[in-house]
Amino acid sequence: MEFKSEINDDVCDASVDGELTIYHVNDFKKALEKSIKHASTIKLDLSNVSEIDTSCFQLLMQARTSCLENEKEFELVSISPAIREVMDIFGLERHFGNFDNMAAN
Repeated sequence: MEFKSEINDDVCDASVDGELTIYHVNDFKKALEKSIKHASTIKLDLSNVSEIDTSCFQLLMQARTSCLENEKEFELVSISPAIREVMDIFGLERHFGNFDNMAAN
């Protein structure tokens, strides 16, 4: 997993490449927490995620909830087919938005 982020004008544009599995959950959590701490808007691009498991999906949901509770914005700007598959299986679209018109890799 590679997490990249850049903060401009209180907006964090972040992206993840590779796998998001239990083996990466601690690093992913630290990176998300840092982004949330230093920005009021988080825009996360997951279009290059090759695999995701429930531990990292729970972390995404927790990050979104934390942002909402602290009056911050959390947005998934793009998702990969692997992310889409998990969202479809577990009915998570209601938490993150509709990605039907979004081009995924």
